Amino acid sequence: MPRIIVVDIQWVQQDSLAARGIQQALERQREMFQREIAGQEDRLRSAEQELARQRAQLPNDAFALRRREFEQQVLDGQRQVQERSRVLEQALSDAMRVVQTNVMQIVAEVALERGANIVLAKHQVLIFDRTLDVTQTVLERLNRRLPDVPVNLAAP
Repeated sequence: MPRIIVVDIQWVQQDSLAARGIQQALERQREMFQREIAGQEDRLRSAEQELARQRAQLPNDAFALRRREFEQQVLDGQRQVQERSRVLEQALSDAMRVVQTNVMQIVAEVALERGANIVLAKHQVLIFDRTLDVTQTVLERLNRRLPDVPVNLAAP
């Protein structure tokens, strides 16, 4: 005979202390990154204005060289932005994988304790007896077991 429990995995993963801490850590990193990018953009704008001023004063070959150098700086900046974005996404993925692993372990423990042989995701169930919902139990255990997860940001 089937014994069923229902859990809102997505809500647990979003509302847990660990997930909120991960989001806050990444938001702080994004803000710092945005400030760095803004400074870099200001420097590039200034360099471009200076290059435009020097246009009439420099020989064509010297101007072309400086223009290529400037364009290389722009490309380097774009690569840095892409790399930082990749690092942030990887850090989020790695940290959330830790949360997901713990959630699944806790769900398995609760299923075992309740003698359940079927676990359904809440978003896939239309109607069910609310006593089958173990979401709050899973969230509470996750918060006790995993109050935070370090966010590893590899240097770009």
